[in-house]
Amino acid sequence: MRWLKLLAGWFWRVDASLGGDAKPHLGQRFSAAHPVRLGLVAGAAVGGFLILFLLIGAATGWEYAFALATLLFCLCVAAFAGVSMMGIGYFERWRQRHYGHYPHEVQDERGSHP
Repeated sequence: MRWLKLLAGWFWRVDASLGGDAKPHLGQRFSAAHPVRLGLVAGAAVGGFLILFLLIGAATGWEYAFALATLLFCLCVAAFAGVSMMGIGYFERWRQRHYGHYPHEVQDERGSHP
């Protein structure tokens, strides 16, 4: 338990020294506010890119372009990319909450400024 607190303290010190405590920009705010949407967009983009390669392979005569194993591999890679980006979005939300930058709606309300 002591080691866990020590590692967490080191992480937050390194993060703050690298500029992690600065106000998040628009992309960071979006990823923290919409991690599932970020994961879906990233997974769809990677899946579309892989399908493009499969179509090029099929056009050049690759006989296994639309085999079940190939399509399953592309689906798994796209799902992994989407879940990874969703995890990054949730991590960004956690990091912004630590520094007090999230939720943005509460901080940007009228009357909250002196």
